[in-house]
Amino acid sequence: MSRKIAREQAFKILFAIDVGDNSVEEAADIVIPFLKDENQKSFILKEVYGVIENLSQIDKLIEKYSNEWSIERMAATDRNILRISVYEMIFCKEIPVSVSINEAVEISKKYCEEMSYKFINGLLGSIAKDYSLSSKNP
Repeated sequence: MSRKIAREQAFKILFAIDVGDNSVEEAADIVIPFLKDENQKSFILKEVYGVIENLSQIDKLIEKYSNEWSIERMAATDRNILRISVYEMIFCKEIPVSVSINEAVEISKKYCEEMSYKFINGLLGSIAKDYSLSSKNP
């Protein structure tokens, strides 16, 4: 399983937690019940727990750049894709910002409304620009 697919699985778990009011364990049992690769499982759960542990800070940053849209008003798909990407951009120094943004856009094209990817790309691009995050990676 590639990291691209692992991010998609992390998105699904966060979505199940957000919308279905599931625990991390319940959501993981729904999304990745038969995953044998411990490295992939570890990456997925690191992403999920990283978002959850930093949720308040992540959501505040998303709201700051979302042109007056509260996090609750956003589509749950958009909201959770943004959360993963912002988590990676701020807290995962080993992941290039451009990768985080690109993966978010690709996942949004698969799971979100037709034009959501533009909103997601623009918001993440603004965060990266203002925080000079693109310079954190070579």
